[in-house]
Amino acid sequence: MLSGSSVGVDVTSFQNDIVSFVNKDDVLTYLIHLGYLGYDQNTEKAFIPNEEIRQELIRATRRTL
Repeated sequence: MLSGSSVGVDVTSFQNDIVSFVNKDDVLTYLIHLGYLGYDQNTEKAFIPNEEIRQELIRATRRTL
């Protein structure tokens, strides 16, 4: 997603409980609820909604050696 692509996500499995994530769909759905990811209902895909969030996600996942 950092490169601009979107990722398929099943938003129906999320139980609205941040303690018991079962799979990637739960995590992606939670990030959609928080506003860090956008969601296209027609394609059922998640995406990074803007450049500001993309840059923050890059910083959050960057490794420091």
